[in-house]
Amino acid sequence: MTAEYRAQLLARLRATTADLAWAVRDLSPDQHRWSPEPDEWSVHEQIAHLVDMEEQVYLPLLRWATVPDMLEPADYSRRAWREERYDPDAALADLVRQLDRLRDEEFDVFREIDASVWTRLRREGRWGPLTCQWIAEVLYRHALDHLQGVMALRGDLHLAALDRDRIEGGA
Repeated sequence: MTAEYRAQLLARLRATTADLAWAVRDLSPDQHRWSPEPDEWSVHEQIAHLVDMEEQVYLPLLRWATVPDMLEPADYSRRAWREERYDPDAALADLVRQLDRLRDEEFDVFREIDASVWTRLRREGRWGPLTCQWIAEVLYRHALDHLQGVMALRGDLHLAALDRDRIEGGA
């Protein structure tokens, strides 16, 4: 059961990467940066945050869980990401490629571990207790959360365009 679940979970995780790339592929730069409210995230912010989390937390956490002497990942702060690392000028296509590269690195780790490492409980440190399976599930859930956010923004953009067309057509 664990081997089948693992294979399916990793396949779904890989699919979310492709789904995110598909969901943003035809949006204009103005659409990347649009949000319905000032305190809500744009498509660009959704993808940039996802990339940052993969790079700063999830990949290091996966390495920490699989390599006994690896340093534990640092704490993560959305505020620090926003104030120190978020680049609103980064090309969305570059962010999508970066996400794909990070996922390739994660999948390299997943391929190298056997079933005992996949389910080994690591308790020590501020990130424990966790297993590689738990990390994969969190990666998947986090990607789905942001895919849902991107798709909701696409829907909002679509409806806003229809309203503009209706208003301009009626004038």
